[in-house]
Amino acid sequence: MNSGRTPAVVIGVRSYGESDKIVTFYSLSRGRLSGIAKGAHRSLKRFVNKLELFSHLEILYTESRSSSLVRIDQAELLTPFPLIRADYNRYAAASLAAELIFHWTRENDPDERIFELLLWTLASLENIKQPPAWTAILFNIKLLTLLGYKPALEGCTECATLAPRNGPYRFSPTRNGLLCRRCAETNNNADPEGGAGLAFSLSTARLLQKAQELPLAKLDRLRFSPAATKEALTILKIYGNSLLQREITSWDFIER
Repeated sequence: MNSGRTPAVVIGVRSYGESDKIVTFYSLSRGRLSGIAKGAHRSLKRFVNKLELFSHLEILYTESRSSSLVRIDQAELLTPFPLIRADYNRYAAASLAAELIFHWTRENDPDERIFELLLWTLASLENIKQPPAWTAILFNIKLLTLLGYKPALEGCTECATLAPRNGPYRFSPTRNGLLCRRCAETNNNADPEGGAGLAFSLSTARLLQKAQELPLAKLDRLRFSPAATKEALTILKIYGNSLLQREITSWDFIER
């Protein structure tokens, strides 16, 4: 049987029987990967305090001939991120990132940029100077950009204008971007089920547009007011759920 080694982040853990664990990772070389850690509940050497949610590890695994699950043979702890698990709001934001990574990615489909974004997110949440909601916003907008669902924020998706006199602007999930007042009214008449979208201030739109463009190392230049934070989280939740066609349960904890 083939064996492999890869850096990975734990994004899901559940018990299997009395002594084993099923662990889901997002890994650098394999993308999403699930494996069984035999004796993980009893191990005093191989797995103790390692297979925890959000831990950054180097894992050694063996492929199975009969299952999509690999066997996790060893795990070396690289970064534990203990503050995340000690703070409710940081834990909620990390859970949101993990849940979105799980639903947006596939097994054996690695993306180095997504792996780097996940590590940046956990490092940011470990930093007590950064508000968890700030990190959640930037993770979401960066992930959507990497996945090819970058929301169009540079102007109205119908007429291409971007000026206060054409406001108030709205965000339409069905059109993946902004609508000015006139185009929103037109779409609302054509689509009574909500085609006109959600109210969206230009200041928040410009912040998110800058976030799309800046590299991860420079995102700390951005500052969100409480109003912009609430607005951005609402827009990103509705847009992401619309794209996935499912509710992401971790959003409930962010909103609390």
